[in-house]
Amino acid sequence: MTLPLPLQASSEKSEEDCCDNALTDNRDETWHSGKQAPAWINLDLGRPRQLSHVRLLPFQVPTSGQSRHKVYVGNNLGDMKLAAEVSTETHHHKWMQDVTLAAAQDARYIRIETVEHPGWVAWSGIQLFAAPE
Repeated sequence: MTLPLPLQASSEKSEEDCCDNALTDNRDETWHSGKQAPAWINLDLGRPRQLSHVRLLPFQVPTSGQSRHKVYVGNNLGDMKLAAEVSTETHHHKWMQDVTLAAAQDARYIRIETVEHPGWVAWSGIQLFAAPE
């Protein structure tokens, strides 16, 4: 799903490392939180959409390590529900396994929260996938 999505993050290291970079196809552009976990990024789809899974591309130093991430979805930022949680070994600039949502979710907002990570939280890519109709 490719959309011009409004984004918001818990923090940004600098203007060059802003959260908009998480959705580009350029690995040289990264959202960098500038801090260790926990850190999060919110995506606004503009209207509710059926989602099945997300794919995440970490930017990380050290270049590999154990990480834990939670994906929340909802139609209101104040009422988001946990839709998936994954704990896995992650590697710098290697796509993680698809994070499948508990069930196809009808949601306008998505929050990807990193709760454990060996270094500062940063994403070089976030991809969203619509549920099959």
